[in-house]
Amino acid sequence: MTINLNIPDGKHPIETGKYLIATNEIDKLCYIVSNWIENRFPGAIIYGRPRLGKTRAISYLIKVLPEDLRENIPIFHIRCRSYRSSRENNFFEDLLTGVGHSNIFEGRPNEKRERLKNFLITAAEKSMQNKIIFFIDDAQKLNIMEYDWLMDVYNELDELDITLTTILVGHEELIDQRKKLIKQKQLQIIGRFMSDSYHFSGLKDLSDFRILLDEYDTGTEFPMNSRISYTRYFFRDEFAGNFVLSNYAEDIYNEFRLIQIEKGLTKEKEIPMQYAVLTIEFILKKYGVNGERLNALSKQHIRMAIMSSGYVQSELVLIDLD
Repeated sequence: MTINLNIPDGKHPIETGKYLIATNEIDKLCYIVSNWIENRFPGAIIYGRPRLGKTRAISYLIKVLPEDLRENIPIFHIRCRSYRSSRENNFFEDLLTGVGHSNIFEGRPNEKRERLKNFLITAAEKSMQNKIIFFIDDAQKLNIMEYDWLMDVYNELDELDITLTTILVGHEELIDQRKKLIKQKQLQIIGRFMSDSYHFSGLKDLSDFRILLDEYDTGTEFPMNSRISYTRYFFRDEFAGNFVLSNYAEDIYNEFRLIQIEKGLTKEKEIPMQYAVLTIEFILKKYGVNGERLNALSKQHIRMAIMSSGYVQSELVLIDLD
């Protein structure tokens, strides 16, 4: 079957990188986070090593959680930085940026905090919910002072019967910080923001790869309402001849494992989502209709795609840091 599409060069989501895709791990995470929200947890931790796709997972959750929960809950994605001088100013500017406020920089810290509180109250009223969700990314950068300021926001909303659930997302360092805070008896911080935790993982086994590749084959679509998956777009005529990425799940999984052994990368066996995605994108762009127009993939093709993803270089850097 020939597909006639008028999509400008470079505008497909695979080419722009602007798309979200479900994985086995994200589905598990969605279930856990939904339970946290439904049970009104004040706060919890999502942690994992770098490059696993935690930030992309947050974006996916923000998109699907309101539908899954059947509630139009205001959900905000806030990114942290290292706070040194002007800490309170910068902290509340980051919060205002994360919620999408139009007035971020004007005024003193207490005015910014009041502005944030009023914005969240209005958001809760408009949604007809009494819940607000914060996903705070790179949360390992937060210190006790920032948690105290965030607790003030939590308490002010709580007085108005609005529940703020704060989900901290970051590196494994977050769990070490939690242990230190317990030793320091900072139980108010633990209770508000770290009452539970979830270890976010990369792709761990063949099943994970099959589920991910099947999303490209059948769970994606571009343009909208075209019923054309990402795989089908890049392998157009070949798709009708049963070319689907999920048929290569075992080969891709095994090639990652072989490379791990060859390069001494066996300490962390999980495959970071970032490099799995870059490998798949390389296959679609390099070997599909806009590239070599292959109708089958060899192990050499797959190896080249993995090596081009930057996986080996990144993992070797992490070993050196250890």
